Amino acid sequence: MTEPLGHLGTVSRAYQIKAGEFESVAIAAAKAEAAHKVARAKAILRAQADGERVSHATAETTAEADDEVAALYLERLVTAAKADAHKEQLKQLREQNANGRTMVTSAREIDRMHAEGRAEL
Repeated sequence: MTEPLGHLGTVSRAYQIKAGEFESVAIAAAKAEAAHKVARAKAILRAQADGERVSHATAETTAEADDEVAALYLERLVTAAKADAHKEQLKQLREQNANGRTMVTSAREIDRMHAEGRAEL
């Protein structure tokens, strides 16, 4: 039974580490989103303040074409993708943890049956 128990311990430790890392990943994604939104809003305001009157849609298009805003948008997308990937890894480890508990339970039952002489090989 030590093999299933060892596997469960390994997976549990990996899950604990991943869960501990998630806060920083989520914070990075939130900061990237906030930075993009602020830069985009400022670019829209600049476009609307530049002498000639432009519609809000035109100001938004101008803002999206700004290199800084585009770079921040890319950073926002990348950090959000990293956060999503991290969540998926946590889900996978959680499932492995559940499977490991089932393996340990099954191994204990088999050991008990052997000890009672009820198991046939």
